Amino acid sequence: TAPMASTSCPSVPLCVASARVRHGGRGLPAFCASRVPSRHTKRTTRLVPRAASVENTDLDSDWVKSNEDQVRVSPLVVGGVSVATLLLNRILSGVAPVADASSAQSRADVLCLGMAGCLVLTGLQWLAVKQKPPTKVVLEGVSLPGAGYVSHSLPESTKKELRWVWDALRSATMCKSLLVVYRGKRVAQFGTVPFAMAGGKRGSGDDAMAAMANSDDSQIPLGPITDRCIQTGSGNYLANLILFPGRVEFENYLPRNTMAVVVTPVGNEGVLVAGSDTQRGFTPADQAWLSVLAEKLDASLSGEERA
Repeated sequence: TAPMASTSCPSVPLCVASARVRHGGRGLPAFCASRVPSRHTKRTTRLVPRAASVENTDLDSDWVKSNEDQVRVSPLVVGGVSVATLLLNRILSGVAPVADASSAQSRADVLCLGMAGCLVLTGLQWLAVKQKPPTKVVLEGVSLPGAGYVSHSLPESTKKELRWVWDALRSATMCKSLLVVYRGKRVAQFGTVPFAMAGGKRGSGDDAMAAMANSDDSQIPLGPITDRCIQTGSGNYLANLILFPGRVEFENYLPRNTMAVVVTPVGNEGVLVAGSDTQRGFTPADQAWLSVLAEKLDASLSGEERA
């Protein structure tokens, strides 16, 4: 395997630097990434992953978002006050209570009453169509200790790059589980794994690590979704995994209550599977960043010479 070049990829460090700024300069490890090989199509768009967190600073600075309940009820309040004001004005003005088309006051009151009614209906609609926040769960499984599992047959530089990818993803996104399969074998797994991999609910992360180490050279069973990803070279995003019957194929290596999954091809011979504990946990920028990281991992795992 060729040694890693010191020149870094222009896309990935930019993503990591942007994520580091969003997290106050903490959480992301310093690592010099290698270039994406020339046989892949290079992306010219600079991708900036955004941590899919409810406490995002951009949302906090948005007054409408931070005062969502008050904004939703405001048309109802304004409409109700307007109707009450029109009735009070009608009573105190001395105009006959019967609507008279020849009266300018009556025509103005009818027009204002229609506008107030629209405000009341708008307020009721806004209150009824309130967006439901994404569901977040505690993953059913055990957490792998330390830096997770990396195949012992890999060179040290590739091990370091795999661990850097996991550290970057868990710091800048809502990724809670990560699996990398290359040429049919598990080369790395991080985060939370199902109880079955630890021998049951009484098992621990160390038991899961030992089981993966004993099956280091064995083939890992994949399903039709991941197989199609490898064959076609196109990724897949299951934003609400519970709605997909095919979710059972991920239960072999991801917690059974995983809420969202991104499946990204690693070249023509591998796949990267990232799981989240939150519905719609990966943003479009996160998915694009995963594609860039998968290209880099393909270069390292295939042993291709890099400039």
